[in-house]
Amino acid sequence: MNKHTPPPKKLLEAFPAATPKQWREAAEKLLKGAPYDKVMTRQTPEGIRLEPIFWKDVLETLPATATRPGFDGYLRGTKAAGYNSALWEIAQELPYGSPHEFNRAAHADLMNGQNALNIIFDIATLKGLDPDSAQVGEVGACGLSLACLKDIQVAFRDLLPDAISFHLRSGCSGLAVGSIFFAWLQAQDVEPKNVKGSLGMDPMAVQAAAGQLPAKLSTLLDEQAILAAYCAKAAPQIKAVGVSTLPYHQAGASAVEELGSALASGAAYLRALTERGLSVDDAAQQIRFSFAIGPNFFMEIAKLRAARVLWAQVVAAFGGSKDAQKITVHARTGLYNKTQKDPYVNMLRTTTEAMSGVIGGVDSLCVGNFDETTRLPDTFSRRISRNAQVILQEECEMTGVVDPAGGSWAVEWLTGQVSEKSWAFFQQIETQGGIAAALQNGFLFDTLAKTAAGMNQQLNQRRISLVGTNVYPNLEEAPLEQHLPDYAELRHTRAQEIARARLELDEDADTKVMAALGQILDAAPTSLVTAMIAAIGCGATLGEITRTVRALAEPDAAIQPLPATRLAANYEALRAAAASYKAQHGHGPKLFLCNLGPLRRHKARADFTKGFFQTGGFEVLSPAGFETPEAAVAALAESGAAITVVCGTDADYAAQFATYASAIKHALPHTRVVLAGLPGEHEANYRAAGMDDYIFVKSNNYTVNRQALELLGVL
Repeated sequence: MNKHTPPPKKLLEAFPAATPKQWREAAEKLLKGAPYDKVMTRQTPEGIRLEPIFWKDVLETLPATATRPGFDGYLRGTKAAGYNSALWEIAQELPYGSPHEFNRAAHADLMNGQNALNIIFDIATLKGLDPDSAQVGEVGACGLSLACLKDIQVAFRDLLPDAISFHLRSGCSGLAVGSIFFAWLQAQDVEPKNVKGSLGMDPMAVQAAAGQLPAKLSTLLDEQAILAAYCAKAAPQIKAVGVSTLPYHQAGASAVEELGSALASGAAYLRALTERGLSVDDAAQQIRFSFAIGPNFFMEIAKLRAARVLWAQVVAAFGGSKDAQKITVHARTGLYNKTQKDPYVNMLRTTTEAMSGVIGGVDSLCVGNFDETTRLPDTFSRRISRNAQVILQEECEMTGVVDPAGGSWAVEWLTGQVSEKSWAFFQQIETQGGIAAALQNGFLFDTLAKTAAGMNQQLNQRRISLVGTNVYPNLEEAPLEQHLPDYAELRHTRAQEIARARLELDEDADTKVMAALGQILDAAPTSLVTAMIAAIGCGATLGEITRTVRALAEPDAAIQPLPATRLAANYEALRAAAASYKAQHGHGPKLFLCNLGPLRRHKARADFTKGFFQTGGFEVLSPAGFETPEAAVAALAESGAAITVVCGTDADYAAQFATYASAIKHALPHTRVVLAGLPGEHEANYRAAGMDDYIFVKSNNYTVNRQALELLGVL
C-alpha cells in the first residue's frame, strides 16, 4: 500500500452483518426443502429447544450483562477473582478398600498433582458395621474400609491435615465417621479449625440410591444437625452436610431434573437444620453440593452456573445472608454415559466433562477413571484422570479468565432456560411434600424413568451416539485386564486387623470403652460428638459407636430405589452374549451380506449394514458383489450364516431383489432375508418374494440386533 492508496473501509462496513431473516433464508435454501425446525433445531432431554444460532438480542431479557463475578446472585461465580484467587481442588477418588493400599495411592497421587483427598467408603462403613460384623462383598466394596482409630491412622499415615483438604462421603454414618476423623486430628494435636474439608452426611442420597435407611429419616436428620452444629463451632472450614446428585444422574435424570432434585434436597436439609437449632447462615454454610457432569458440554456449564443463582434464591428465601447464599460445588464426571466396550473413549468423554466443570466454576473436581465401570484403577488410569485436571490448570490458561462463558449469547440463554426449568421442577418436588415424599411416593422414580426411557430410545435408534457401543464398534478389542479384589480374602484380612487393633489396646481398654460408650448414652446433643471422639480415642469401633447412638433406632420403611444404570448396559449385554457364543463355537454369530453388483453400487449400504449389526457383536461376512443368484446362494450356504442382508441400490432392488430372495428361500428356506434400505412401494412384492424384514437409518438398532441374536439362540 502506498501513500496514495485510500485506507480500507472498516470491516463491518465492507462486510455488513446479515440479518436473522437473511441468514434463515440462506439456510433454508441450502436445506433444499427439508424442514428447517426439524433439521436445524434440536429438543434436549431437558425440554429445551436448541437453536442453531443465537443473536445478541437474547441478552435483552437476561440479567447477565448487569452481573459481576462475586456479586449479583453469583451467576458469574462466588469469588470476584475466580480461579485467580484460588484454583479448584483436584479431588480424585481412590476407591481402595484396604487402609494400607489407600495410603500408598494417596501418597503417590498427592506427590503428582492431586491436592485434596476425596474419600469414598465401603458398604460396611456406610452401614456402620465393623468388618467382622459385615458380609463378604460389603467390606472393601466401592471404597475404604474404616472401623477404628488405627484404620484412619494407617490410611492417612504421613499426611499433613492442614496441608490438604479432606472430603469424606459418609452417607448415613456421618456422626461415627466424623468422630473417627476428629479423633485422628486430636491424636496428632491438630486443631480442627485449621483443617479444610467436608464430611458429606447425606441420608437423602442414600435413600434415593438404596431404598432403605438404617434408621428413621428424622433420627438421621437429628444426627446430621448434631454434626453440623459441632463443625460450625469447632471446625468452621469443614462442612458436615452433603447433597449428592449422583443417584439421580445414574437413574437417567436430565440436567434440569438433577438440579431441581439438588435444590429440593438442600432445602430439606436447611429446614431440618434450622428446626434443630442452627441459624440459617450456619446451616447453609454447612452444605456442600456434589453434581455429576454429563456429556452435553454447554448444558453442563449452564447447569453449574444456574445452580449458583438458584441456591442463592433458596437461601435468601430462608432469610440467609449474602455470604450464606454462596454455594460450594464439587463435581464429578458422570457414569451414565461411560462404557465397558472401547473403554479408552472414556478418556475423551471425561476430558470434555472436566472442561464443562471448570468453565462452569466448580470448587473441586473429580475426573473418573476411564476403566471405573470395569475394575479398580491402576497407576496408569489414575495418572490419566489426574493429569486431565493438571493440564487444565497448568497448560490451558483457563484459570486466567473469570467466568469464561460469561457473555456468550448461547450460554447465557441456556443458563436462563436451565434456571427457569430447574426451578419449576424444584417446585414440583415441593408440591409433592419435599424430596423425601417425592422419593417415597414414586414421583421421582416415575419421572426419571420416563426421561431414561427417552434417552434409551434415542440410543437404540442411534439418534444419539456412544462411540464403540452403538456406533463404530471394535469387535477385535482386547478386554481390559481385571483388577478386582478377592472380597472374601479382604473381609478376612480386615477382620484380623480389627482383632489385632483391639489386642493392642491397654489391659483395661474394655472397661474404658464401656465407660466411654456409657458417656455417649448420657451425653446431651451439644456434647455428643465430643463424647464420641473420646470413645474412639479409648478404642471404640465404628460399629460399637453406631450401635450405641442408634440403640433405640428402627430402620425406616423401604422405598423403591432409583436404578443405577448406564446407557450402554443393554448393548454390552448383547456383546457379552455374542462373545460367549464365540468362545463356545470358535466364531461369532454370523451374518452374510448378499452384495449386488460391483463395489460402487453396494458399498454404501454394505458399510451401513456392517456397522449396524456389529453393535450386536455379529461377525459380518461381506464378500465381493454377486452377478447371479446362484453364486450368492452357494456362498451363503458355504458361510453357514442363518441371516443374510441384501445390499445394493434401489434400482438393483427393483430389478433383481425378488429373484435373489426367491432363490435364497428356495435353496435355504430357514434363512432370514433382510433388505438394506426402505422397500417403499415395493414392500408387498419383496415380502412375497421372501423378504422377512428390512433395516434403514431409522430402524431400532438395539431391537433388531436383539431379535437377530434370539433367532440364532445366542440370547
